Amino acid sequence: MKLERIIDFMEEVAPKEGAMEYDNVGLLVGRCEKDIARILTALDCTIEVVREAKEKNCDLIVCHHPVLFGGTKRITDETKEGEMLLFAIENNIAIFACHTNLDFAEGGLNDYFLEKLGYKATDTIVENEGRVFKTGNLTVGELCEKIKAAFDVPYLRIAGDKDRETVMGAVCTGSGKSLLHEAMEKADCYITGDMGHHEILTVLENDCAYIEISHYDSEKIVMELLGKKLGEKFGEIEIFQSIENKNPLTFV
Repeated sequence: MKLERIIDFMEEVAPKEGAMEYDNVGLLVGRCEKDIARILTALDCTIEVVREAKEKNCDLIVCHHPVLFGGTKRITDETKEGEMLLFAIENNIAIFACHTNLDFAEGGLNDYFLEKLGYKATDTIVENEGRVFKTGNLTVGELCEKIKAAFDVPYLRIAGDKDRETVMGAVCTGSGKSLLHEAMEKADCYITGDMGHHEILTVLENDCAYIEISHYDSEKIVMELLGKKLGEKFGEIEIFQSIENKNPLTFV
């Protein structure tokens, strides 16, 4: 299977034009005419993930977070990023990223997050971005228990009363700080990560609840989502989900 065909399919799943302006999506390493027999899906493309791809004889890594994101000027073994890119190139492993375009696509990461919880979106927080859903009048605590079970996390952090009954929820996987005010206009409970102290105070001042799930834990399901979509389309290709892609934070 030519990589070009996989790229065309991923463009249907998560069109490039759906990505935020600052983002860097698409084929980041490799040649379009490359033959692909095995794919590894990952959230982050780290050196450990690329080594895993080599061990599994994968020709392509499809990841969520772009590996070339911060204006990289050199690719050398002096940095972890440089070492990872050199290793991928030397071992003829292509890297493709679908980031914010997959977050916001119909059937993309935010929709899949809700699917894992047994919900369907009724609206978006803003056009295409984030999702709004009916909670079924669960309390904040009950909603937390659903999230913990669905995403296999030992605990969550909340702001607000855990016994408060919710009606409408809003979710933005990863980092949803930029959508806070719009989320509070449409929902009484906001599920996201990476919020700062002052944003959390704003939630409480606006009589809203906040459920914090870590960036990694809300987005690790992307490996499963990508595996399903690619597997359904390309039955002749072997698809693996990374086991080396791990949460950089641990519990103590």
